[in-house]
Amino acid sequence: MIPLRSFDLGFSAILTVLGLYIVWQGLDYGYQDGAVPAAGFFPFWIGGGLALFSGLNLIRNLKHSGLLGAVDRMEVVRVGLVSLAIGGFVILSNFIGMLAAVVLLMIAIGAVFGARDIRSVAAVSFISLGMAIILYLVFGVVLNIPLL
Repeated sequence: MIPLRSFDLGFSAILTVLGLYIVWQGLDYGYQDGAVPAAGFFPFWIGGGLALFSGLNLIRNLKHSGLLGAVDRMEVVRVGLVSLAIGGFVILSNFIGMLAAVVLLMIAIGAVFGARDIRSVAAVSFISLGMAIILYLVFGVVLNIPLL
């Protein structure tokens, strides 16, 4: 059985997205045709109202559910570091290739989430290299997909 609060949170989120979609689609029909409303006028306002009030309901329910709480600063730092590592992967893959860059990405993510001593860094490096070999065999050899 789904608790009513969870159902309300999910339904509010779905209606918010649906309202935004209706607004977006309504704008494709046009908002105004000269001095009169066009075909997209009604969907624009109905979707906007649906998105606004569902979003407000979602925020209200999140505040009362306790899901909107304090976030540990270290978690924010970890997310930032992983985001930088992924950005570095995208940039490096053009220069050193995707397989080599993915090994470095996995090592960097392992270091962010806990590989602190030489043994754990070596284990993460070994696992990363093994994963790169598996990726090469699956995509490069078996599926014959060229890797960057």
